[in-house]
Order: sequence, then structure tokens, then C-alpha cells
Amino acid sequence: MSLSAKDLLEQPEQLKPNTIAGMRIAKPTTDVFINLLVYGDPGVGKTRLAGSSCLQPEMSPVLLLDFEGGTLSLAGDYTDVDVVRLTSWVAMDRLYGSLYDKNPYRTVCIDSLSEVQKFSMQEIMKDVVKKDAERDPDIASLREWGKNGEQVRRFVRALRDLPCNTIFTALVSEDRDERTGTFKLRPMLPGKMKGEVAGYVDIVVYLYKKEVGPAREREIKLLALTQGTERQVAKDRSGKLPELMEAPTMSDIYNHIKGA
Repeated sequence: MSLSAKDLLEQPEQLKPNTIAGMRIAKPTTDVFINLLVYGDPGVGKTRLAGSSCLQPEMSPVLLLDFEGGTLSLAGDYTDVDVVRLTSWVAMDRLYGSLYDKNPYRTVCIDSLSEVQKFSMQEIMKDVVKKDAERDPDIASLREWGKNGEQVRRFVRALRDLPCNTIFTALVSEDRDERTGTFKLRPMLPGKMKGEVAGYVDIVVYLYKKEVGPAREREIKLLALTQGTERQVAKDRSGKLPELMEAPTMSDIYNHIKGA
């Protein structure tokens, strides 16, 4: 029996091997780049954790985008990390274009997102004051906050999608839930960006120091939380990281995820 033209149009699409709607079908795999956000108090070791990527052959060479102006913590142990100090959003755009066209690095670190957000807002307010000299450069309107948020979101997604491992750092903020009265630790970013940016990456690590042991033998340990709690935001989409890691390096994280 032959089909009419109308019948042919109504036929469901025939699946071809490994494709659907012209797009390639793939299976879940661990053979993917790591994208990670680590946040915590100043001086806790976020930059060092990111920089330790240079000790893992599969993650090296490493480029660190320095928005904070402080990489002293990398001196000595992680001198193989290449550092670029960024002082304007135009320079950031130019650097991203180079990384997008031809990226020689296996890992790119952004230190830190908290400074990226402030940096973006400063650039936005400079443009505002140029157009209206009566505007206060320290007081942003809802329009500027909206533009700032969208700029940071695009920045994170663009860097995350580079063909390499991507590590973001951020400071921590403690926010009170007006409904329950409880406090929660999140990456230090304005408004909804706290949750949105954490959703853009596969792994969110809360890095902190804790005193342990009896009073006379008390020592300070560096701990990394990889699972969310009522108190902290954290996650591990790989499902392979320990819930709590002591003094981790990126080699530890990489080897857990890759099953080494």
C-alpha cells in the first residue's frame, strides 16, 4: 500500500544510528572536563586548591585569571601556574576570544567570581557616569544590577564551556532565610546569582578550617564539603567524591572523579 504525501508528513521521524534531529546521541561518561566552584573565607586556601591542578599531569598546563591581585599563596609550591592579571572587562573579552579560538591550557582558574562581579559593576557604573555626570558611581539602579547579573552569568557559562577544566573560586556569605530564620552559607554573589551560578557547574565545594581534638592537642584541619546540608551549599554531580575531604588537592578530586 502506498502512502500519500500527507501520510508521509505525519510519519514520526526515523531514528538513525547515533543521531536524532540531526544531533549526535551520546552515553553518559566520565571522560569530560571538570567544572568546579570552590568557595570559603578569605585565606582558607581556595587559590591554592585551584593552583594544585598543575601537579596533576592530565590537568596541566594551568592558567589562572587573577581578578583579586593576590597570587602569593601559589609561590613556592605551584610556580608552574601561568597567571594573567586582568584590569579591564575589555581585556577579559580579548583573552576569552583567544582561549575560545585556540586554548593551549588544560585547566583555566578564575580567582575569584566575587571580584568578577564587583569588577563588572564598576565597569557598568563608569559607563553610566560618562553618560550622566550627576549619577552617583556607588549607587546602582535595578537596571544596572540586572545588567551586572546577566554579564556575570554569561561570563560563567562562557568560561565553563571552554574545551578544558574550569575552576572558579568565590568568597562565602551567610544569608538569613526570612521565612525560617535559619542561616545558610553560599558563594558571595548578589541576589539570585548565589544559587544560579552554583547550578552552572557540576561540583560545588565549601572549603573551611576547623579546630579538632582535645583542648591541649587541638589542631586546625582544612576540610572540603562536597554535599549540601541545611547549613551549606555544596554538590557533586559525579557522585564519586567523599562527602568530606581533608586537605584535598585537585589531584585528589580528579582521581576520585575519574576512578583512579
